[in-house]
Amino acid sequence: MSTHFVIIGNGAAGYRAAKAIRRADGDARISVFSEERHPFYLRRQLGDFLAGHSTLDELIFQSRNAYRRERLDLFLMTRVTRIDPAAHEVIFASGQQVRYDRLLVATGTRAAPAPIPGLSLEGVASIDTLTAAQESQRFLRDARRVAILGEGVIGLTLAESLTSRGLRVTQTIRSERFWPELLDETTSGLVEAVLETNGVLLRRNAEPRVIIGAGHRAIGVETASGETFPAEVIFCGGRRRANLDLVEGSGLEVGRGLRVNASLETSHPDIFAAGDVAELAESDEPQDENAPFCWQRAWAQGGLAAASMLGRPAEATPEAMRVRTTVFGHDLAVIGRGNLPKSDDVQIVERRGEPNTYRRLVFEKGVLVGAIVFGTGENVHELNRLVAERAPRDVVESTLSGQAKPDAENLLPQTFAQHCPICAAELVVHYGTPIGSLVCCAACNTDLVVRWDGRRGWLEIPNH
Repeated sequence: MSTHFVIIGNGAAGYRAAKAIRRADGDARISVFSEERHPFYLRRQLGDFLAGHSTLDELIFQSRNAYRRERLDLFLMTRVTRIDPAAHEVIFASGQQVRYDRLLVATGTRAAPAPIPGLSLEGVASIDTLTAAQESQRFLRDARRVAILGEGVIGLTLAESLTSRGLRVTQTIRSERFWPELLDETTSGLVEAVLETNGVLLRRNAEPRVIIGAGHRAIGVETASGETFPAEVIFCGGRRRANLDLVEGSGLEVGRGLRVNASLETSHPDIFAAGDVAELAESDEPQDENAPFCWQRAWAQGGLAAASMLGRPAEATPEAMRVRTTVFGHDLAVIGRGNLPKSDDVQIVERRGEPNTYRRLVFEKGVLVGAIVFGTGENVHELNRLVAERAPRDVVESTLSGQAKPDAENLLPQTFAQHCPICAAELVVHYGTPIGSLVCCAACNTDLVVRWDGRRGWLEIPNH
């Protein structure tokens, strides 16, 4: 009898796990349950969709027919409310039950806006999902002024997308600078400068107290200091929380997220978790309750979860990336504990290049524990590996200086262009790129391996 794999959530982790299980086991029964109306899409591109820069077809990777062809049973608009580990069952809002042999919880995070008056007014929205983004489009048709309450990856991409539509965008910052939980002071300043240069009005030390309404519509925001500013559309949700409602009462161990070991197993046999809902029980990373979601990590963990659910040995890919995005064309990457302050045990190495280009390396007791890169994606993947491996300072310096070069035969002999296998964007891979190295798709931030067979080159998704 075939094994029944049940996956709750169809985001990056759940989607990749389903595809990986099917590739490895042609006889498995695979059921994917999602509360959303649409198949898998890239959440980080919702801002572009909202601004009209991408279409629904461009956002959704595979139709429901594609799932059927791969014999992946996809159930949309289906809410799982409870897990019964003893019975190996998931229970739905309808009261129906489905039995599983292996279960993956990949429910991600959800927006957690501050509970302030006015959230129910017309024109107040979040873009947690594609459906929410579609519904928000009607608010923007006649709008001139938009407010974004709080920092975060989605807030950054949303500010860029909305200003490109000619809207006046105001963004609130809870403290004196942008995203202090994640960025050092220099990087915060660079991000703020780029936002303001491109027309985003920042309000610092601005904790929203109430959304002001006229009738049933939002017309502005009042902050805790008593200041007010106008806005016809207000996006909430800089803070995010792991989506854990369905595990309440299940006996599974939870902290900030659903706690897992290095193989992504939870505290109960046959139940696994991956992506932003998962929290590694043994991790050196700070457990920030407002930690941003990370698409790259969710994608990598989906593959690891699939191997673990299949009972196959799999080594976790060294992964320390916490944020990878762009701000008006400027790369921003936060790796490990990149914002750790200087101390007796912590040494900081900073490098400024061209205007708005900055790199910060954080060494603790002689090993690399974090990095922040702004303005260019150069060395981001090498830094991710070096942080994950806690590389000594001399190894980091030789690697970044280019002294640790591969042999000449391992370099690409020519430039080639290929489409990303995830989002179909065209990528140019240049002469001299190491064969077998990782490149990052600028459209979807997917890491891809460079391959060369002596005559042609191509890009493929890493197998791990």
